Amino acid sequence: MTSPLPINWPPDGLIPAVIQDTTSGDVLMVGFMNETALSQTRSTGFVHFWSRSRQKLWKKGETSGHVQRVENIFINCEQNSLLIEVEQTGAVCHDGYPTCYYRRLEPDNSLETVRSRWFDPVDVYGGNDGLATTTARWWGAYGYLSRHDLGAESSTSRLLRSETDVITRIKDELRELAGVLEGTHIHTNQRDDAVLEASQVLYWTAVEAIRQNVPLDAVRPDRALDQPVSDTSLSPETAASLLRTAADTLASETFRADQVHLVFSHVAAACTSLGIPPLEPIQRDLEELKRRSYLAPYFA
Repeated sequence: MTSPLPINWPPDGLIPAVIQDTTSGDVLMVGFMNETALSQTRSTGFVHFWSRSRQKLWKKGETSGHVQRVENIFINCEQNSLLIEVEQTGAVCHDGYPTCYYRRLEPDNSLETVRSRWFDPVDVYGGNDGLATTTARWWGAYGYLSRHDLGAESSTSRLLRSETDVITRIKDELRELAGVLEGTHIHTNQRDDAVLEASQVLYWTAVEAIRQNVPLDAVRPDRALDQPVSDTSLSPETAASLLRTAADTLASETFRADQVHLVFSHVAAACTSLGIPPLEPIQRDLEELKRRSYLAPYFA
């Protein structure tokens, strides 16, 4: 015969449950469980909570797929709270971070983000213009031009089949973007010039990566571009220095996924140093691609 649950349930029937990643040891989140939620958690092996706002039972990850598989359940000394060790799939936080505790409280009461975001919530919880969705659609267009010989209409399709030295072009574009940040490379105005040159860097980088069969999933441009526009910690001059260093050290003989990711990250830093959303250069190029008649089957 099973013994009663050794829990001192409060009058409202809810106890806090601290969720901890069994691998990293990170505290992922805190939720509330009633007896039904705890029973479902134990019987299914996946964490369930009771939603106080919606007044209903819910399974963590039921929308995103980022479920929590239970490893161990611990009860505190007063038997009125739980610590649950889990194997976490994906990122736990609805803001896209690996833990809900991704911000540190500073002495001046400001919040400092100390963890990298793993996904754009728009991609997971609905919409077609999130970071991962947009970058994948953009990258995929060039992949389409690589798989289909459309050289008669598309110079990019021809380029993807040529032996043109693209690495040197990437270095040149990195230096031109650095010049925009420094105020020495001017076309119209700094903001428009930065978006133009950033889109050029990303275009040539994607072309060379696709030519060398570097997969999108290894590059993760969405993570590289995921930098808040409100982050003013990096000056345009510092961002320009990063771009010039990347140009000087970029190897011509190989183009690895980590190098591609770094280029995207430096472009994002360049954009945010001027208050430009890092996804804007991708969106600019994507809109141009959508106007190409030979890409209509891809976008359809």
